[in-house]
Amino acid sequence: MGLFVSGASMATLTCLAAARFWAAKEAGWNVRERGLQAQQPDLVLYLSEEGHGCIRKAAEMLGLGNNALRLVPINADFQMDVNALRVAIQADRAAGRQPFCVSASAGTVNTGAIDPLSLLADLCAQENLWLHVDGAYGAVGKVDPRVAPLFEGIERAQSVAIDPHKWLSVPVECGCALVSDKQLLRETFSLVPPYLQLEEGKGFANLPWFSEYGFQQTRGFRALKVWMVLQTTGRQGLVQRIQHHNALAQHLASLIDAAPDFERVAPVTLSIVCFRYLPPELKGDEEGIEQMNRALVPLLQLAGEAFLTGTVLRGHFALRACILHDGTTPADLRILLESIRHAAELSRG
Repeated sequence: MGLFVSGASMATLTCLAAARFWAAKEAGWNVRERGLQAQQPDLVLYLSEEGHGCIRKAAEMLGLGNNALRLVPINADFQMDVNALRVAIQADRAAGRQPFCVSASAGTVNTGAIDPLSLLADLCAQENLWLHVDGAYGAVGKVDPRVAPLFEGIERAQSVAIDPHKWLSVPVECGCALVSDKQLLRETFSLVPPYLQLEEGKGFANLPWFSEYGFQQTRGFRALKVWMVLQTTGRQGLVQRIQHHNALAQHLASLIDAAPDFERVAPVTLSIVCFRYLPPELKGDEEGIEQMNRALVPLLQLAGEAFLTGTVLRGHFALRACILHDGTTPADLRILLESIRHAAELSRG
């Protein structure tokens, strides 16, 4: 079942609400009737240290609280460590808690890393856990044959959150919640008051009421935007766009690796490249490098030649380039690096 919503944050909230309802149902109680005030084991949700902040917000809004979250360590490739996850699940069960959901990433917001989805699907099946996949940015990357094998296992997830207004270039707002069990999603949200009830087989009664599958009652026609983009682009056009962006990211990584004054700080999986500027005079001065790179982001943004954001990876600040625009070319990537060098000169005064 697919439901268009405002964005991946709302899609995540929708999916995790379904996961919470399922977990309570599995344990023999109805969360819609009793809420979380009943004397039940504490529900536990797992995500990696690179998981998106909307997972935390969703846990708060669903009444689970941050104490219900377990941040699972990552491996060298910024993926969730499956062995560490297994240990955490066992520890929570031993403490009398109820693990119920693993939130994996199909393209993290920081580096574009894809968690080992097939292994996670296996573990969730063994432990009877709900597998949710945050594919807001990266899930559509599966259409690129070069990286498609990395997404193996996503089809086994109970829910997936996607943002068509990112890589599909659909105008904001447009997110999508995908839940494998349509009836369960309906049980999670359906509430039809008398003034909306229709006689079966008459009038609009045969049409789906999407308000039964999510929180929102009045809804905009978000599907039209997606349909128009897909009609304009076509499947092959979409494949070519994503292949192009991923190839550009690999090209930028090669330029950075070849430059003595830059350092790449994460593997490049999709179209995100994380790196640092390392001027010769700051070699060995970690504090100076940190300050320099932090200063570069606003300078670049205000200059208008390139738009980068910053992030923190393993405790160190990094520059983050996310390539999503159709018009980006290899020449733009060379301009990007020169713009960084120029901004660094300006920061020195």
